[in-house]
Amino acid sequence: MQTLTQYEYLDRDMIMSGVCDWIVKESPLIGVLPMKTIAGNSYKYNVELTLPTAAWTTVGTQLVESTGTFEPRTTDIYTLIQTGYTDKGQINLNLTQNPETIDIALAAKAMAHEFEKTMIIGRTSVDSNTLQFKGLLKLLAELEIATTTDLDGIDNDQVIVNNATAAVITMAAMDELVDQIKPGKPDLILMSRKARRQLTTLMRAAGTSGLQMIDSALFGTKMASYDEIPVYVSDWILNNYPDSSSSVLTIADYDFDTAYASGYDSTVILAMQLGEDKVCGLHAGEMVHEREEFLEDYNAIANRFTWYCGAACFKKYSLAGIIGAGVA
Repeated sequence: MQTLTQYEYLDRDMIMSGVCDWIVKESPLIGVLPMKTIAGNSYKYNVELTLPTAAWTTVGTQLVESTGTFEPRTTDIYTLIQTGYTDKGQINLNLTQNPETIDIALAAKAMAHEFEKTMIIGRTSVDSNTLQFKGLLKLLAELEIATTTDLDGIDNDQVIVNNATAAVITMAAMDELVDQIKPGKPDLILMSRKARRQLTTLMRAAGTSGLQMIDSALFGTKMASYDEIPVYVSDWILNNYPDSSSSVLTIADYDFDTAYASGYDSTVILAMQLGEDKVCGLHAGEMVHEREEFLEDYNAIANRFTWYCGAACFKKYSLAGIIGAGVA
């Protein structure tokens, strides 16, 4: 009788086609974010600072001239790119699947993940750089003034302070967050999974069954909601933000990879209205996929994904966020 090893030489293992999804991140933004097409490498727009003064008058009263003030803001288009090589020999020798197809699928996922992460923390942390566009946290900070680098709950009325340092999320803070989006209500509230669990616990304690399910016009499916506003989780909003200091959250040196621990156990919650004149993405055309079959130095096929993209908040009251939300 042959040994088990010898018998195994006569057969081959069954191999599942493709690669199992073990790296899964969830965020709704890339699926619903409006994309405004930009011609050129930057986009300039003006924002209101102060309104002119209207006054009452009567016969013989000298009129007083008054004008409002505004300032220009600029947002740029940045290049997101991914290039992968697949060996031609491995394509021809593989009996069960196409390695190039797998490489393309992984590349597309990597592009989506990088866009989602940048959409949250772009230009705000030690994990970001000047080659990225400004994410939602940076856009929120700059609603105070163009040079702001922190989320200041004292001087920025779009930053809602749940607690001066950090504490369990309150429904009062959530209500204030909703009220800062106007006119109307937010299209969505974005938070971490742990924050959603905490909010559900809070609502159950208040006598409800937790977050309610509604038919969402935005997403076309039943979704958890707060005050009839869809609540979505983003795996790019973590629970490792430093505790606020006197109602101010420093985001310029935030480290995305910091371990969740005491003093680094807070999160942020965002609310927004989406639209080309509100919170939106920017792009100079759709994402491009290029395939090259001849490489001078490698016996491989190259696949490259390129996207010229960015983000903007054109209306101040279309974006707001909560800081000081501890998630124990």
